[in-house]
Amino acid sequence: MVNLPKMDFKKIQDHIRKKNYLFSEHADEERTKDNLKAADIEEAVLTGKVIEERLDDPRGESRLISGQTKKGRIIHVVIGLRFGKPVIVTNYLPGENRWIHGKIRKRRTNE
Repeated sequence: MVNLPKMDFKKIQDHIRKKNYLFSEHADEERTKDNLKAADIEEAVLTGKVIEERLDDPRGESRLISGQTKKGRIIHVVIGLRFGKPVIVTNYLPGENRWIHGKIRKRRTNE
């Protein structure tokens, strides 16, 4: 991703609502693997909250969003910016072994 001016979450949601966004090839593969539709990803972003910001990532600024579908599925969506549009970098169903209620990252324990 290219360093672009920061886009706030409400603007990202506006772009998603207007279907003015892109899916990366990786996100599309993950979406298909998890049997998710584009509408599921849109719902997650529109109902979700930013749970992590990656502002210093060398690939470009991104945000991890946790949101729910109408059917109650929690979906994580990582969104970056490219060409002034939000890009869905990846999306996945958060596993209980790594997340608490899909919103808090569990601490790793050394075994």
